[in-house]
Amino acid sequence: MTDAEIGEGAAPAVLAVDDYPVNLLALSAILESLPIRLVTAGSGRAAIARAQEQEFGVILLDVMMPEMDGFETLTRLRSIPACHETPVILLTAYELAPDAVAQLEGMGMVDYILKPIAPVILKSKISALMSLHQRGEALAAKDRHIAMLAHDLQGPLMAIGFSADRLARGTLDAGLKGAADRIRRGVERMTEMIRNLTDHARAGRGAFPVASERMDVGELCREISDEFREREPGRVDFGAAGDLVGEWDRNRLYQAIANLLTNALRYGEGKAVLRARQADGTVEVSVHNDGPPIPEDLLRTIFKPFERGADSRSGLGLGLYIVHEIVKAHHGTVEVTSTATDGTTFVVRLPRRR
Repeated sequence: MTDAEIGEGAAPAVLAVDDYPVNLLALSAILESLPIRLVTAGSGRAAIARAQEQEFGVILLDVMMPEMDGFETLTRLRSIPACHETPVILLTAYELAPDAVAQLEGMGMVDYILKPIAPVILKSKISALMSLHQRGEALAAKDRHIAMLAHDLQGPLMAIGFSADRLARGTLDAGLKGAADRIRRGVERMTEMIRNLTDHARAGRGAFPVASERMDVGELCREISDEFREREPGRVDFGAAGDLVGEWDRNRLYQAIANLLTNALRYGEGKAVLRARQADGTVEVSVHNDGPPIPEDLLRTIFKPFERGADSRSGLGLGLYIVHEIVKAHHGTVEVTSTATDGTTFVVRLPRRR
């Protein structure tokens, strides 16, 4: 198939970039038996324009091109949101030096093929990568359905919560007021689940979007601890030290830290300890709780979606996954240690940007 065959339900697209028309014709002939739609570009600038118009499953990119070579083209393609994760195969007449390969792999190059191109090798690589792409498209469709379901649940849940609040404020005996309060707490838990489902669906389409602003992580942690102290009097201990100002997404960090504190209070014993401190060019936020340690087998998968402990009766197992994705979107790290003697501690390290 060629780039003329564009339409609803069209085959997945592959972009081929080469400044020699004869080379593009050769690629078209090699790949014509595959169930793909080949889109061609005769220069780096044309490739960028094509990538801004539509999404591709694979990009074939010639290295030696005038005006803008394959390396510069790859760099610019990676700045296009739809091309952040697109597999790129470089086509080159020369072996690449090991340091160049390492650098290019860091930019998302999955492989390179030497010219003259062996048709069997190229077709097998394209087939494998397109199979992965189509699997990803199926997962994306599933995530869209999850997001729609989560959105549809919000309306009736808000009505239930509003009714529970009115009942709690009314003239009721202690038993009915207790029932209204339990309904309200149940609504809060379900709201948390819906938010996490929505975020899980968003993460399935790529990295979490973040909108950085100048902020103080210490002030944010103090705000969170004050809110939790109102709900759990005497159960939250907070402390901060050092310069904690930088550029991060305040709402996202609030969500991540609140998720960690919620877990510490839900599964720990005694107080949950929230700390924020300056640490070697980063800001470090830790949440600690005492109590039974997290089992070793769960520790290995604790940041994966839908992972819960055997005795966990609430939540969907998405809270810590959401934490991981938010921290990753900030180019930070999150780690956990858990022992019978020292309790459980989650540590988030965020690189500082000013």
